[in-house]
Amino acid sequence: MEASHEFDFEICNSRIRPIGDSLIKKYDELRHIDIDKVLFVVNHKSGGSKNRIVLARTARVPDKWRDVLFQLGACSYFYVVEFYGKTTSCLDENQMIALVYRELRRIGPEGQIIPPDVHDWWQVLIGLGRNWFYPDSTCPNLLDDSVDWKKLMGTNYEPPRSPE
Repeated sequence: MEASHEFDFEICNSRIRPIGDSLIKKYDELRHIDIDKVLFVVNHKSGGSKNRIVLARTARVPDKWRDVLFQLGACSYFYVVEFYGKTTSCLDENQMIALVYRELRRIGPEGQIIPPDVHDWWQVLIGLGRNWFYPDSTCPNLLDDSVDWKKLMGTNYEPPRSPE
């Protein structure tokens, strides 16, 4: 039986922001991101897609909602990372860290959202393995001192692509 939630959408900044902050400090390709401008949300209502597994989506916060949130006393959020509770509830801590890393890579250096593509997924699959998000799979902790994305990728490492 699924756990019931008071709201369909839950702000999870207190849990995810420290992970994002640590990833940004560790990985050069994320240094352009201001973690205080990212709103992290869990969507308990939707699974994301009926045709495929969707773990999360990253998007820009529409100007209208950025203004509304600011007027309500929130800081100015420019991005929202939406995790789908139905597909991420079984992830362990290392898998969740990897997912946060993958989503933060989607925020480009010029503030644009880099659409998911085969290249991005290929990088994740080479670095973490094909089943990195499966419930019984293991995933390296990308925040461990001994783990580095470039080392995981080896000669296959390429920095995140910017949209063309």
